[in-house]
Amino acid sequence: MGMNLRNARISQQNSSAAIRLVNDKYATKEALTSVGAPTSPTLALLRSRREISTLRWDGLPDCWALKPNQSLGGNGILLAFGRRRGHWTSSSGKRIARALVADQLRRILDGEFSPRPSDWAMFEPLIRAHPDLARLSHQGLPDIRVICDGDRPRLAMLRLPTRFSGGRANLHQRAIGAAVDLATGRITHALVGKEPTERHPDTGELLIGATVPYWPDVLDAARRCAAATGLRYLGADIVVDADRGPLILEVNARPGLQIQNVTGHGLMAAVTHPRRP
Repeated sequence: MGMNLRNARISQQNSSAAIRLVNDKYATKEALTSVGAPTSPTLALLRSRREISTLRWDGLPDCWALKPNQSLGGNGILLAFGRRRGHWTSSSGKRIARALVADQLRRILDGEFSPRPSDWAMFEPLIRAHPDLARLSHQGLPDIRVICDGDRPRLAMLRLPTRFSGGRANLHQRAIGAAVDLATGRITHALVGKEPTERHPDTGELLIGATVPYWPDVLDAARRCAAATGLRYLGADIVVDADRGPLILEVNARPGLQIQNVTGHGLMAAVTHPRRP
């Protein structure tokens, strides 16, 4: 499937109301929760600068993720991995003072990371990758992209951060794209850029044959996205938390086409002649 055909399909199957919904992360989480789909809870939601002064700082946990509600490309996210002597710490142990968090909140609320002139800010529990996926990855948070035609999963890939990608599961930054068999959840082959690889270039871990944990639950979560959002063609981004299992991180109304190269299967064929998950 090429870009023009993908765009035509999106235009035919995804209403403007459904697209607006998934562009709003908080509204999407509410919709997912309403159909029993697993997603990370919201610890605190700030809608304006005035609410920074009333934020219950002591009510925040030791570990959290601060996110813009309508950011693009994962920009504007701040992560706390622990608390020490009145301040939080980053993954490397660097100090995260309350003043720094307040400044990040102001930047988010002013729309610095959003396509809109203002935005909301959300605190969520920090997600820690399931050990089976963490060992396959170089830092960062691996995620699973599942393309769905309505409530039917069609293609799936696992995205693994690398040193080159800066810990992000972004294929354009040379994260690993690993094809996942829908029936078994096993990795069948993997690419770094356009180059095939059997092992992670940084960790040395064998990728081929590894299985995504909770695979039936991952597919079940992906299936629920259409009913929650109204999208008929979508990409579900799912993470597997070490304690909570699969969580829907995001629902995309315009999923990219890289999954075709990673899996070796065209989207048009997958939609027209689906393989059984």
